[in-house]
Amino acid sequence: MNLFEKRTPVLMYHRIDRSDHSSLAVSPEGFARQMDWLERKKFSFLSLDEVVNRQGRVPVLKRSVAITFDDGFEDNYENALSVLIRRRKSAALFVVVNLVGQKGFLSWNQIHEISQAGILIGSHSLSHRWLPDLTDNEELRREVVDSKKRIEDRLGKEVRHFSYPVGGVNERVVDQVRGAGYKAGWVAGARPSVSTREPLFSIRRVKISPSDSSLSRFAVKAYGIKGLFG
Repeated sequence: MNLFEKRTPVLMYHRIDRSDHSSLAVSPEGFARQMDWLERKKFSFLSLDEVVNRQGRVPVLKRSVAITFDDGFEDNYENALSVLIRRRKSAALFVVVNLVGQKGFLSWNQIHEISQAGILIGSHSLSHRWLPDLTDNEELRREVVDSKKRIEDRLGKEVRHFSYPVGGVNERVVDQVRGAGYKAGWVAGARPSVSTREPLFSIRRVKISPSDSSLSRFAVKAYGIKGLFG
């Protein structure tokens, strides 16, 4: 990457819920303020495919972000994804397949509706296990391959992106993800738990938390000031 390029910040959200006071929850009002700010500042909302195709690089003066959600919480449906769909903005949702339809999580009907509206759906594994600990190759294969197939069977679309649960990734996990036919693997945080030889299968994201309700803090992450040359 040269001095005239920067990386597109890939922002990672989990819950969009004012009643949850955990570090994973951003309030609906806070999320809407952040999206309003991005629009006022004329940011482009890139799809994950665009980020990958450009290897995350954009001209240094270009303002761009990618928006992602992990786990598939039901509150994403009304409080975030509907907002992005109305504004015709790109985003990606990574679902834990075995949690679909459980209390507090999206149903397949909702996921299908979101997908039809243009939101990219990726896999966040079958059961959200720490993948590096799965020494049984068949268990690891199920988490990576079966989750992909089940989403594809439900939506009738290819699943090209995988988000590692809790950022758990190593070379063996990467081999499985690449071999399953995914286009890229996304880390649940700023840095992967271990380094890998495959940059497209350990792409960094930036966690957005309640502490980023201050737009000045959010701006630091959205502009990619931290880790600009990382």
